[in-house]
Amino acid sequence: MNEKDQLFRTGEKAARLSAAILLVLSISKGIVALLSGSIALLADSIHTFADIFSSVAVWIGLRLIQRKPSEKFPYGYFKAETFSLLIVSIVIIASGGLIINEAVDKLPQPSSVLDPLPVLIATASSGLVCFILGWYKKKVGNAIGSQSLVGEGQHSFVDVYTSILVFIGVFFSSLGYPIAEILVGLAIGVYVIKVGVWFGKDAILALMDVSLSSDRVGEITRIAESVKGVRGVHAVRFRKSGPVVFGEMHLELQEGLPIEKAHEISEEVEEKIKKQFKDIESIAIHMGVSHKDKIKIGIPIIEDRGLESKASPHFGNAPLFAFVEVEKGQVMNIYSKVNRAAKLMRKKGISAAQFLVEEKVDAVIVGSLGEGPFHVLKDNLVQIYSMPQSIKVEEAIALLNQNKLEKILSPVDANQRKDEE
Repeated sequence: MNEKDQLFRTGEKAARLSAAILLVLSISKGIVALLSGSIALLADSIHTFADIFSSVAVWIGLRLIQRKPSEKFPYGYFKAETFSLLIVSIVIIASGGLIINEAVDKLPQPSSVLDPLPVLIATASSGLVCFILGWYKKKVGNAIGSQSLVGEGQHSFVDVYTSILVFIGVFFSSLGYPIAEILVGLAIGVYVIKVGVWFGKDAILALMDVSLSSDRVGEITRIAESVKGVRGVHAVRFRKSGPVVFGEMHLELQEGLPIEKAHEISEEVEEKIKKQFKDIESIAIHMGVSHKDKIKIGIPIIEDRGLESKASPHFGNAPLFAFVEVEKGQVMNIYSKVNRAAKLMRKKGISAAQFLVEEKVDAVIVGSLGEGPFHVLKDNLVQIYSMPQSIKVEEAIALLNQNKLEKILSPVDANQRKDEE
């Protein structure tokens, strides 16, 4: 049994316990109400009895969502829990209607409670039990992400408020104001219907695949955009399905990425989002290529003469690097910087590669690369192109724009490398 199934079983236990306790409460309050003639307590008893059906509905829903996805239901049975919430709301609204109907029938001829003390004791006890039960169901519901169980917990808190109103109504009735108890019954009925409509609205919106809040979608988008290699995110769609969330999004990735790297990026995006939002069950990620109009290219050079600079066949030992900013095939800017790695005794290539990454280059044109600098550049999604011998920067850029430069897909072996490391 996985962790999620264990959580849902905990929810089942809470729903079963709730149904059993509510059954005892409903019978107890009903007996006291009939013996005392308390309309408010009778209304509260009817309300509690209706709650039993909603607890059973929640239990059935939590039971169903543990079933594994099938060919007929590839997304699982998670919406059974949302159907449970809808049933809960219908039961709540119906119980509110029964309470109002009972109070209206007694309105023309209000009568005082025959023996108020048992009614007051039963009401106070019911309020305390409902408070503990509501706290327990909300705690479990939030822990497992069950909207219907949280709704059930909130409904139990409504029972606490109704118990307080019943207590007040019976107290004033015992003082000679029987109309107070009937008014309390009407107030309870109206409030109960309001709560039922509130839960029903949530259930219907979820069944219609309403989107998550814009704030949450925005946070998901920001997480995806923070992953290296993602150039853009759009078509972000997420929907609730019972206690879990399903989603999809379209990622625009850097041009020229190998398929394996693209899949690594998509997996990283999903992993980071799921780490932040535990209720997300799965994300369907679609990937496309983002064609960047403006790119920055790094080229090792022997001397600084702008576009006329002669490219160096070496990488780590090159005295300078030229940085060329190209937009839609046109050179927009060029500048050079001293290669700080050239004076090092070892790991020149790795240091030079890190220097280029810090300069935020999108591509490099080089003679050859050892394993270390190759992986530094590749891990930072820098495209690596092979440099023809005896070439100037201007010629290298022209060949790149014409797609005539071959990509370097692997480092040179130990016998070939010179100063790259």
